[in-house]
Amino acid sequence: MPNTKQTYVSIVVSLFNEIEGVHHFWNSLKEVLNKEKHVHFELIWVNDGSTDGTQEVIDQIRKESVFDNVDMVSIEFSKNFGHESAMIAGIDHASGNAIICIDSDGQHPPEEIPKMITLYNEGNDIVLMQRLLREDNSFLKQKFSAFFYRMINALSAIKFEENSTDFFLISKQIKGILKSNFRDQSRFIRGFIQSVGFSKKIITFTAPARLYGESHYSYLSLLKLSINAIFSFSNKPLRISIFLSILFVLFTTGMIGYTTYTYLYGSEAPSGYNTIIIFMSASFSILFITLSILSLYFEKIIQEIRKRPIYIIKQKND
Repeated sequence: MPNTKQTYVSIVVSLFNEIEGVHHFWNSLKEVLNKEKHVHFELIWVNDGSTDGTQEVIDQIRKESVFDNVDMVSIEFSKNFGHESAMIAGIDHASGNAIICIDSDGQHPPEEIPKMITLYNEGNDIVLMQRLLREDNSFLKQKFSAFFYRMINALSAIKFEENSTDFFLISKQIKGILKSNFRDQSRFIRGFIQSVGFSKKIITFTAPARLYGESHYSYLSLLKLSINAIFSFSNKPLRISIFLSILFVLFTTGMIGYTTYTYLYGSEAPSGYNTIIIFMSASFSILFITLSILSLYFEKIIQEIRKRPIYIIKQKND
């Protein structure tokens, strides 16, 4: 247990098939923990259903690493539930007065942890880590990320910090709010913690290139995260579909009026083929856009009604 004079900080490390980089990450992290003797750490390893022997490496690290100011906990999922679920599990089981979430892929520098703790000790409940640059990001991914934040900020009433990451610190009070009130099946945790208010600070950092393993975030994964974020924080897509429907009704009304007038008073009727093709194309486009938006909202509603577990723990070792 921590000394009462020490700051008590939980660090949640989520892993999925990271066997190649776990030792490298741990070597970087333990250097930081060794220097912070005035802080007592609870290190929570959350294995998100890895199938490559990651759990064995975690067990080895826990067995061989003994520090006066570090306690280690291992949580192993029954299967892969996803990165957001792993973070939620770690936060749920954290005992510290402050909780830091960090990835094990080497792109969240542990060297930034002391700065985060300092800002927490100054009275901030939330410390966001804002990525200025990711050294191994392609030009396309950088543009996609920028577009994502512009899109969600345009659609949401909440304005999110651009390029905020899943590397952050929250206080025990924020943890309690997440555990009690933010149990969505589709999660966007970095958005959740920015939506609750409280005192907040931002630290900028450069994410180094990934040295070990491969990124599990494909373009499809990024797109799915984007959709979750947008539909979790905004009803504007519904309003847009209503606006498009009203616009199309006005367009159709005008077309009916013009066609009727031409039929009654004009010398010849408008071209039937072109009129029908334009009308059918426009109407079906509006219809499918509206149905797609409604389907995404229906999917989220059904997921929430089912109330299936966010994660299932296979075993926990303190």
